Amino acid sequence: MPNRRPALLLVGGLAVAWNQRWLAAARARGLELLVLDAPGPHTETLLAGRDTPGHPLADVVEAALVPADDLAGLADRASAWALEHDIRGVCCLREEYVEGSALVADLLGVRSPGLRAARVCRNKLLQRRYLADWSPASALVPAAGRTELAAAWDGFPVVVKPVGRLASSGVRLVADRAELLAGLAGYEPDETLLFEQRAEGPEYSVESLSLHGEVHYLGTTEKRTTETVGDYFVEMGHTTPAPGLDGPARERLYAVHRAVLARLGFDTGMAHAEYRIGPDGRIVLIEIAARPPGDSIMALHWLATGRPLEDAVVAVAVGERPDPVRPSRYARQVYLPHRPGVLADLTVDPGLETEPQWFDPAVVRAQVADCAAPGDLSALRCVVALKPAGTTLHPIRQSGDRAAMFVVDAATPQALDRIEERCLAAIALRTRD
Repeated sequence: MPNRRPALLLVGGLAVAWNQRWLAAARARGLELLVLDAPGPHTETLLAGRDTPGHPLADVVEAALVPADDLAGLADRASAWALEHDIRGVCCLREEYVEGSALVADLLGVRSPGLRAARVCRNKLLQRRYLADWSPASALVPAAGRTELAAAWDGFPVVVKPVGRLASSGVRLVADRAELLAGLAGYEPDETLLFEQRAEGPEYSVESLSLHGEVHYLGTTEKRTTETVGDYFVEMGHTTPAPGLDGPARERLYAVHRAVLARLGFDTGMAHAEYRIGPDGRIVLIEIAARPPGDSIMALHWLATGRPLEDAVVAVAVGERPDPVRPSRYARQVYLPHRPGVLADLTVDPGLETEPQWFDPAVVRAQVADCAAPGDLSALRCVVALKPAGTTLHPIRQSGDRAAMFVVDAATPQALDRIEERCLAAIALRTRD
């Protein structure tokens, strides 16, 4: 069809509201932006007024709000846009849209992780069966009869995971049978669960970029979770690159990750996989996603390498080989613990010269806006309240319970630790009863 304008399709794409590096990557290639995302008040608010000159989302020329599970609706909208646009690539930015995004890419004949990779990565049970060589022992626990299965279970401690939820929601370490039986009441009556062997050791993620099955970028991120203070596995900190990995350990981790990608038949796009390295050196896969990582991990890679990883993701999506990059700094995101109660305030000591942001999903604003040169001094990049004042804060048992975070970067791991300590002493998250 003649005169179709070149475009990039971002699925779950309104993440560009707080990460405009996606917009810059499309703009640099002369690509118009098409966006599919979920219906909801904040997405509708974000899109309102984008036709106004100078609006931050003016590059979004077409947008539609289609639920992630409406595969027919996603395919239909993409097909209609393809009549007027030469869609050069598809990028998925949200977990819920991984499968739909791969389907749309397949329909349009452009690159994607592939239908197998997308389907397996969206299902915790399929990951365990397809990727059994790198997985802990696990058992599927259907909703019907799960009480009987729990009563007969004898492998403790056990990790309980709801198959259909996202991220760390509902993932819990259970010590014994009595606790397991009591904990079943916290899951929906129709939820399917996994009972898994506990994987020991520190947790790391690998972020990778592939083009036609060839891996062009590998990076590591070191994790902190709430498991040190309780029974849940909520991520409370990320450090890129992982300072706890020496060269040989990192290469072994990369070798396992490459093998996992090969088993999935992972073709083109970004993968984000979490692993633990046990006391015996065995590397165990915790979970893998066929999309860019969440939280501020993309910003951490930017701060560490000086090059936006979003540009490389767009590059492979449209068939370009990404430029090689290596980290020259260290970057960290830290989530603040809190006392349950009503969020009253988030304050920052004036000595840090940073004002706290109050995150609003309906507002276009970059959380991390600046990137340092390799030898620059340590810096605090942002302090963000993730919920509005007046929100009731619960104990941190899933990612959505976290209330505030900050991002720092430095030239060395030691300098990174020092600026983190300074920030923890100067940033206060206050709650009231």
